[in-house]
Amino acid sequence: MTSARVNRLRAYGIRLPHGAEKLVSILLVIGDALLMNAVFISVFSIWLHDVSQNDQYFNSYLQVKWWLFGLYFLFGLMTGIFNIRRLTAASDIFSYTTNTLLASFISFNLLTFFSRTLAAHSHYFPRPIFLLATGVCIVAGFALRALVSTVFRPHPLLIRAIIIGDEAEGRRIIKHFHRRGGVRYVIVHTMKSDELADLASEVVFRHAHEVFVTDPSLDLDSFWARIYYNRKEEPHDFKVRIVVDTKKAAGSAGLLSLEDYPLVTICSQPLTRFQRLCKRAFDIVFSLFALIVSSPVMIAAAVMVRIDSPGPVFYKQKRVGRYGKEFDVIKFRSMRVGSESKSGPMVATADDPRISSVGKFLRHFGIDELPQFFLVLTGEMSVVGPRPERAFFVNDYYEFQGRRLSIKPGVTGLAAVNSRYYLRLVDKVTYDYYYLDNYSLVLDIKIVFQTVWVLLFKSDTALQDRHHELDGMKKAPPEDR
Repeated sequence: MTSARVNRLRAYGIRLPHGAEKLVSILLVIGDALLMNAVFISVFSIWLHDVSQNDQYFNSYLQVKWWLFGLYFLFGLMTGIFNIRRLTAASDIFSYTTNTLLASFISFNLLTFFSRTLAAHSHYFPRPIFLLATGVCIVAGFALRALVSTVFRPHPLLIRAIIIGDEAEGRRIIKHFHRRGGVRYVIVHTMKSDELADLASEVVFRHAHEVFVTDPSLDLDSFWARIYYNRKEEPHDFKVRIVVDTKKAAGSAGLLSLEDYPLVTICSQPLTRFQRLCKRAFDIVFSLFALIVSSPVMIAAAVMVRIDSPGPVFYKQKRVGRYGKEFDVIKFRSMRVGSESKSGPMVATADDPRISSVGKFLRHFGIDELPQFFLVLTGEMSVVGPRPERAFFVNDYYEFQGRRLSIKPGVTGLAAVNSRYYLRLVDKVTYDYYYLDNYSLVLDIKIVFQTVWVLLFKSDTALQDRHHELDGMKKAPPEDR
């Protein structure tokens, strides 16, 4: 079915009155329950039709079906698959449905390791049945939502919009979204491209929900710096939609979902509520595991630092964290006390004479970073994220003041494991933006394994030219990685 035909069907769909979306959500929950139950029973019947003791398998399924649907309902609330307003693009509907059902499938199998009762019941039906039924449920759930989103049209949601650049182009885009239904835009302000310096204040004070940037040549680094770094607080949830430069369309990596119109969409909250929950759970579990496993190593490192050179065991330094708020990062001291009294602050290199012999060993294997897992537990940092920078860098570079400050800094990160041997400091920002736009729990796990690989099997000799990062600068922070 073509998109034009779908749009015509939506145009003649049933307009829901204000507040009726909740009723549709309840009907979707009931429909999913009936649909999933029918799918599982059908798959069981077909798979086990020639098995003599199939009643035992059916009874086992009946005992655990509420656990299955309970997990599905929980993850569905997090991903929003019961919200008709989120059922817009077909790709998004399929993505939400797939993620919810796969999360339910994986979670149920994990629960069987901790519950002897669930394990006993699930033992009586093969995993292929479970997996096949999940796959069929994905297709059925997608079809149900595609039908609902085509037949019903939600009450228009009022969205406050700001246009910067070509006003006529912005209005044309908004008109297109109006035709899709479900939203009504109120243009609260229009701005010229040369008024970019005032955009952040207009977005905040007018509490704009969306910003349409119709001039793709605008450099938004200063805008994001004013949103995150200057205000020192969490911004409200809004989207920035940027038109695609047709001359550079091949490089528009941000086109994750076209949504019937080619726009690069950037959210002020890069992680959804569900993603933040998963990330925090991963942070707590992994940091506890890392601290327990590495506790003998940290005790040995503390003793070695104390014996190697006089001074404190730990080194504290102010770093810029989420929303530009400063915090104390903690490391094992790897430099001699007073080593900068003559040279002054400067970037550390692989053969830096200020680093003690024990410090070189600690840095090579990343042992000096282990105390930061305590900061992960307290919520100051995350296991994976942009590495926190000193205010020295952040104050001088818009790149370090912008979107990378929208999430917690990490003990490790995509930039830390990929640009460790690169010379340009700003290269790290590109990796941080990629991480924000492509975040997933799988990516976090991948970066953790990649960090271990780099620390154990990569050489630090390439760091000897690191001082070229800030060529021409007179000052740089110590202990910076």
